[in-house]
This record gives sequence, C-alpha cells and structure tokens, in this order.
Amino acid sequence: MDAATGLVLYENEATANMYPASITKIMTALVVLDHAHDLTERIMFCNEAVFSIPRDSSHISMDVYETLSIKEALYAMMLRSANEVTVALALHIAGSVEDFVDLMNRRAAGLGATDTHFVNPTGLHSRNHVSTAYDMALIMREAIRHPVFREIIATNRFDIPPTERQPEYRHLLNTHQQIRPGPFFDETIVGGKTGWTTPAGNTLVSYAYRDGRSLIVSVLRGEGTGAFTDTSALLAYGFALPMEPVIVFDSATYSVAIPVYQEIDGYPVETDRVTIKAERDLTFELPPDWSHSWIRYELSIPETLTPPVLLGQPIGRVTVYVQNIRVDDIALIARDAVFAYIPAPETTTHEYIATPYPYYPAPEEPQFFTGRLSFLNNEYILTLAIPIALSLVTIVISLIATITRRKRHMRRLIRSRQSRFGRYPHYRYK
Repeated sequence: MDAATGLVLYENEATANMYPASITKIMTALVVLDHAHDLTERIMFCNEAVFSIPRDSSHISMDVYETLSIKEALYAMMLRSANEVTVALALHIAGSVEDFVDLMNRRAAGLGATDTHFVNPTGLHSRNHVSTAYDMALIMREAIRHPVFREIIATNRFDIPPTERQPEYRHLLNTHQQIRPGPFFDETIVGGKTGWTTPAGNTLVSYAYRDGRSLIVSVLRGEGTGAFTDTSALLAYGFALPMEPVIVFDSATYSVAIPVYQEIDGYPVETDRVTIKAERDLTFELPPDWSHSWIRYELSIPETLTPPVLLGQPIGRVTVYVQNIRVDDIALIARDAVFAYIPAPETTTHEYIATPYPYYPAPEEPQFFTGRLSFLNNEYILTLAIPIALSLVTIVISLIATITRRKRHMRRLIRSRQSRFGRYPHYRYK
C-alpha cells in the first residue's frame, strides 16, 4: 500500500479474515495515543494487568504496584510485545479491557477496516479476534501519522530505568529483525510490528521509506521467516513501480443543469435553470496497470435551487474515490446568475404616480385646451359635469316651487278681501 494515498499496489487474499496475533497492538497504540494527553503520566500495574495473561505469553516481568510512564509502556508493548503492559495501558485509558476494546473496534470502523473485529488489546488468540491484511495496512497508515509512534517502531533498543520493584534496567530489543543488521535487514524499512501465535502463524506489518515515497506491507499467516522475505520482495516491487500522474476527474467533461423554483401566488414555479461545473481537475498518481474500474464518483447536489443564485456560488461537490479510498472533494459552482422574478403589479394611474417603477413609462399629462373634443373628453371635466348639472336642476326646481307657492298665496289673499269688502276697488287696500 502506498502510505501517502492508501492505494494498493499489490494484493493477494487481502480481504480474507485471518488471526492478526500481536500486530493487534498497532491499534492498541493508536487508541492510547488518541486519548493520552501526557505521555509522562505514570500508570500503576494492578492484579488484573499482571495475572490476567498466560504465563507463556510475551511479557517483561512487571509486578503489582510497579509503575511505568505511558511512553515507556508503549515502548515495552511495541518492541517486546509485553502483554501485561498492554492490559495495563487499556485499563488506564478506558477503565476496563472491555471498554478499551470497544474503542478499538469503533476506531477500526472509522478507518474503513470493516472486516476487523477485536476481542482483546493484546492479540492473544480468540476465534472471534480477526482482521485482514488490507485492514491492518489501513490501521498502520493511520498510526504512522503520530510522530511518537514512528519514533517508537523505528527504535532498535530501549532501556526502561529502574522502578519501585525492579532495581535493574530492563533492556528492550525490537523483535522486527529487518531494522537492524542481520540476514533480513532492509534499509528501506523504518519499523513495524511482529506477531505470532500457533493459529495465526507469523504476522508482520512494516512501514518503509525511500526517495520521498513511503510504503506499507502487511503480511498475515506467514510461515517461519517468510514474512520477512515476503516483505522485502513486496517493497522492492513497490519502490520500483513507476507512478505517473493521471487526471482521475476532468472538470471539462462534467456539467449539469438544476432548475430554479420560486413561489409565485402561493405555488412553486420554475423560473430558470442554473448550469453547474466542477471548480478544478483532480490528478492522482497511479501505476501503469491502473484500471478505470478503480475510480468512482459520489455526487452531492440539491435537486432544486431558489433565487438568488450568484455566478461562481458553490452549489455542491463531487467526491472522488480511487480503490474505495476517498481522494478529494471538488466544489461544484454555478456558471450562471439567477435573480428573483418580480411580477408586474396591477395598479391604477394614480398609483403609478405615487409609487413609480423605473421600468414603467410615466403617464402622459392631461390635455385641457387643445380643442372642443379634447376638452369634452377630458376625464376631469366629465367627472365634474354630472354633479354641476344635478345642482342646476335642483336650483331651477326650487325656484319654480317657490314662485308657484307665492302665486297661490296671493290668490287666497285676494279672495279673502273681496268677500269682506265687496268688489269695490277703493276698499281693497284700505
């Protein structure tokens, strides 16, 4: 596996479930480094840590009430595979072995190691304690992100100073034979972790570096020293493999239109469409025998949009996977700008004057004295003519009624005087 990208360069039964043995401690160390804030903090060994492991398993003879710093314990676990130290670390971090194992399994699932299930932090054999070569490579890839972890696995020898119960130094020699001079020495290997049980055989995960490239080799169910020789052969193949940059996502070939909806009169109406495009290309280094089946895209865009949409606005993203490894996210941006649609208001001429809109023409001024027709057709004159006419008719009727009443009154007065004084005129007004 290429450590920088997670790309698998060669595999054989990579996803077959097998027993990992002590390479389990890579995950134990990762969980400890995730949760320990002070590596100088000391942990005390209890009865459970000292006496819960088989006597014939790997240990460094720690005693009850003895203490080590977390960093010293990590050296003892990774270099000598000390099982009582592993249990003590689990108890210190989580309070119980069961809770610590739960942290291990959750961390593995988060890394994508879905075929792994841990039962204990040591790797001691259990039928349900399984992993795969691929999953262990993923776990190692995450662990080497911690500088302290890289420092520990690259150490050939570490001396634990005297403790409360041990007056002598404990000399720890790394069990990984390929990092020190000998028949299996490989100068490219930085470090790693070995493991062995009878059901698991020899297991080995190694981290190597050469000429700016870093590789991880994971070997399970090895026989004898075959794990060391297979590791060297795989590293030689991987470092010799030419890698070339390949455009795994071409932005020019991707374009999609998304409808823009706006609520008008209480109903959603499609008013426009926005075309989106990828912000950039994505280049990834692949071996010469790469296949298009390795590449997969995952699109995340909304089904509809609402205005306003600005030019260059991020709309969604496309996630690029190579061999199910998440390589990168590329933003999808708008190629068009869409603003809210404003329907024309239904207003009268007076409302136009009170609230003018720049895109409506101003009303023409009324023409009063351009001739008889224009005068008579003027809306203001026609509006006043009716009440004026009604007023004149009312006045005329009132005058006629008044005159009529006056005449009747005079006639009654004349008749009354004639009956009293006779028809002689000189008596009429006497």
